[in-house]
Order: sequence, then structure tokens, then C-alpha cells
Amino acid sequence: MKKVFLCFLFLLPTQVFAEDLAQGVFSGMIRENYQEERDSAKFSPKFRGQFLGDLAFDDNYQATKRQNEYKNAYLKGRLAGKLQLNKNFSVGGLLRLKQVTNESELNRRASLPDGGGNRYFDNELLYIQEITVNYDQKNLGLVAGKFTPNFGTAWRWGRGIWANEIAKNYKEVEKLGVGGVYKAGDLKRTGQYNFGFAAFTNDRNNLDNSVITNRDSDSKSDAKPGDTKTLKSYVASVDVLFDFSEKEKLSYHFAYIDQAVNSRATSVSQTKLDSQKGYVAGLNYRYPISENFLLDSLLEYVRMKNINGNSDVGEQYSTASFVGEIYKNWNLTVASTNLVHKEYGQNGYDQNLAEISAGYTFDKTVFFDRLLLQIGYKNTRVNYKTSVETNNSYGVLLRYIKSF
Repeated sequence: MKKVFLCFLFLLPTQVFAEDLAQGVFSGMIRENYQEERDSAKFSPKFRGQFLGDLAFDDNYQATKRQNEYKNAYLKGRLAGKLQLNKNFSVGGLLRLKQVTNESELNRRASLPDGGGNRYFDNELLYIQEITVNYDQKNLGLVAGKFTPNFGTAWRWGRGIWANEIAKNYKEVEKLGVGGVYKAGDLKRTGQYNFGFAAFTNDRNNLDNSVITNRDSDSKSDAKPGDTKTLKSYVASVDVLFDFSEKEKLSYHFAYIDQAVNSRATSVSQTKLDSQKGYVAGLNYRYPISENFLLDSLLEYVRMKNINGNSDVGEQYSTASFVGEIYKNWNLTVASTNLVHKEYGQNGYDQNLAEISAGYTFDKTVFFDRLLLQIGYKNTRVNYKTSVETNNSYGVLLRYIKSF
């Protein structure tokens, strides 16, 4: 499989990733307009890309369980690119670097009586998250390949250090399929409406491998949602965008997802087996309170049922995130995400993550487009109904962004 991975590397600088919210079906992809080039008879192939990298350090200095007290240094990165082949067709890709905690790591920590032991750039892995062929014609966009469905927004990067950690539970990635988005309306007057739909299955046998560190693989009996050989899973979405001024912007995000489960390869009782379904409703509003203070607010609610195909299990997520941009370069971030996990006949649990952090963005130079230094505090709390576990951490993040 590593040969398959390497043979696709030359295609990967083909998708543009940015911190601006992508709209439409493919939330992992920024769809450049290129309208002037399309209207020109002198159009020539154009390549654009971006690298985003994080160098971070966390100190989990207090935890209910001593195994969860440790220091951790890690890298995260995204190399994205988009090759515009002609006026309508393009090829895109996204290469991802991240740190993972595999099963052996969890078992090792559980066996330690005092402290969890420090981690310094352990278990970093590199893999292909997206690779697509795209078609754009005026207000219509089509895609085929491996992509990220447009479900939810709170899991994206760019709002503090840890605020998206719980929301990543419902981030759906590495899906093989097809989809489309149709845009209507006007950003300035009536609002732009992006109607999206995609059908997909999980990528389990094609481009799902990684290098540097091997990922833990899921067995078929895990009943992972989307594990069907045909495109039985789908997502339908509507994004509404308003561009009131250069600094004031408003967007709404609504989506419904249905992921089929392979009934022939699951340990879940057939009487309880059902496809995993969910919906999301979100709002993002950027408002300039004064000349030197802009408030970026994000609210999102997600409800999922039949988790992993089990009709006894359901989850609800709620996120509130506020980023104050002060004097252009400074930011203050306050965020909270709550998860309610329910299981018939069981206690279930409630999980909460709260963050407060502050940062400074350095002005653009020839070496970077953005360089962000962020320092913050995180508190996590899990209520198991019969016991409560807490964890307190502080961390430092250095984020580098360069387009090319």
C-alpha cells in the first residue's frame, strides 16, 4: 500500500486549503473562482497551493488519573493544492500530517502507576486525506474522488488551540464518492444559497494507508458507518452566506447525513442495527464592534443517533466559540464544547471542553503569509454519572501559513 501512497504524492499539491470557511459539498476544499481566466480565450493551466503547519506543546499538569498527566510536543500540517487544467476542470488534493494515539499507547499509559510519561513528536503519521477531480460551470460544481463531506464546521482549524477537539468526533473524512453543489442568490443583497449533495462510502482499501506511523485499522465487525461497497451513504447540505461589508459577514450551515452500515459484517445485534444518522445547524457571524475590535462568533448544534449502527446509542454536541480580533494582530479566544452521550440501559456520560487563549499574528513577510503565536488554558471534564474525571492543561501553538 505504501507504493500506492507514494505514487499519488505527485498529485497532492493540487488543492487550495485556507482558514476561510469552504461552502458547498466539499468542506475540505476551497474552490477558487478563476472566473476571469475562464472567460479569457488565453486561459492556461494554473497551479495554486498552500502549506499550513502547527508546532505545539501541551502540558497536562493536573488530571484525576495520574496516567493523563504528561507533556506532549507535536506537529500538525496540511499541504494542499489545486491544478486548474482548463476553464472547467481541475484536480485537487490534500496531504495531512498529524499525531495519533494508538491502542498500544493507551495500554502503555494504563499500566503506569505514576504519570503517563512525556511524548515528544511520537506517533506522527502522513496520509492522503483528499484527492479529487472537479468540474465547475458557472453556478454548478461537481466532484469525484476522495473528499470531506460538508457536515459541520466547528471541527475546522483556526479558532484557538483545542476548541475543535470534541467536534472532530463528527467530522467525516476520507470518503470515496461523487457529489455536486449548486449556488444561487447574491452575497450582497439576498444572500448566496449553496445547495449540496454527495453520495459516498468509506475509503478502506484504496488510499487509506499512511507513512511514518501506521494507523490502527478498524475491523469489519466494528460496524464503522459508511462501510459499504456501494454509495449508500449520503449528505445533503444548505449554506447561506451574507457579505454585508468587508468586515461584517454572516453564514448559516445546515446539513443531514445518513451513513449505511454493512449488516453482514457487524457485531451489533440485527434487531438494533440501523444506519447512523444526524443533522447539524450552525451560525457564524463576524461583526466589527469598533474600528479596532471585531467579534467572530460561532454557534453549532449536532444530534447523532444510531452511533456505529447501534440504535441504543445517541449523541448531542453543542459548541460556542468567540474570537475577538483586537487591533488587527491580537486575538482573544473563548470556547466551549459539550457532548452528551446516551446509551439505552447504561449511565452514559457528559463531556465538556473549555478553552481560553490569546494570540498574536505577525504581519505578512516574504517568508510567510501568516505566523500565529497562541498561548492558552484548557479544562476538560467527563461526568460518568458515578464518577467525574477532570484534566487541566496549558499549551503553546506556533502556526505557519504560506501560499504558493
